[in-house]
Amino acid sequence: MLIMRISKFLSAYAIILLTLAANLFAKENEVQEQDYFQANPIIAEINGKIIRFEDLRDKAAQDAAQALYDQLARLLPNLVLNELAKSDAEIDPNPQFTISDDMVTLFYKQNRLENRGSIDDLKPQIRDYLANQLKQESVYRQYNEALSKGLVKSYLQAPSEFLLETNVGQGYIRGNKEAKVIVLEYSDYQCPFCARVQPTLTELIKEYGSRVAFGYRHFPLPFHKEADEAAIAVECARDQGKFETLHVLLFKNQKNQFVEDLIGYADEIGLENVDQYEKCIVEEKYRSRVLEDMKAGQEAGVTGTPGFLIGTFDPKSGRVRGELLSGARPLQDFKKALEKYLDRQS
Repeated sequence: MLIMRISKFLSAYAIILLTLAANLFAKENEVQEQDYFQANPIIAEINGKIIRFEDLRDKAAQDAAQALYDQLARLLPNLVLNELAKSDAEIDPNPQFTISDDMVTLFYKQNRLENRGSIDDLKPQIRDYLANQLKQESVYRQYNEALSKGLVKSYLQAPSEFLLETNVGQGYIRGNKEAKVIVLEYSDYQCPFCARVQPTLTELIKEYGSRVAFGYRHFPLPFHKEADEAAIAVECARDQGKFETLHVLLFKNQKNQFVEDLIGYADEIGLENVDQYEKCIVEEKYRSRVLEDMKAGQEAGVTGTPGFLIGTFDPKSGRVRGELLSGARPLQDFKKALEKYLDRQS
């Protein structure tokens, strides 16, 4: 009888130990999973509701998350190769390359660097640049091979795409008004960076005008005192089909946008009814439209000018859903974003 009781006790004890061990193992796995890099980590918990990064993020938070990912993606391959090289002589974490004069000359000519200096002056910089490019290519090639062979596992995750929504409203549209992709600009006629990006937009319209809509909404900044009057004047010129003509003229005359200047542009842009245009400006007929544009821009995340929403476009509803580019960005930044959305439509 005693032996049976001891046996039952030991059996129960064993079950308890197994249960505890299973719980500990599960918790250990849970901790390990939580230790992995998370692109969408838990930020808070409210009354049992989990709040994650994607529930909280705004444009600034998304940019910070993307910058973190980009930096880690640059650092990780070098760390991996340095570790693997300790046990694998074939791996070279610091490859060196010799750059010939012919390679330097070819790069100099292909990139049309004559205006930057002579080839002799630029040769050291070009040589260093090309050597670094080849080194990075080698590092990434070796890193990808290590991934494919299972020598390393990467838990690095890019943040998910962050899209903003707005509406084109009564914004002026150039290009293809029925396009499924749009560049929606928010600008200020007295903003120097807005003026600087206009040639880039003109080039984009030439290249993509048949496939992309190019919208414009007003976003006059408070410290540009005449910018809101300029925006109203453009809308008044729009009544007579001269929006684009005055639009271009104002970006070229950013210091001459007082009311008398704006009225004086009537003849230069070829308005038929000057009195109507002048009355429209003086009575601020389109003040509410400008304010609507500003409100829509602020709600979409625009904080300065120029700001561009690039993404999908529903011509019927005017709905725009895409990403925000801020500032006078280079042509390639716009093209990269446009090609992404155009590819999704094909």
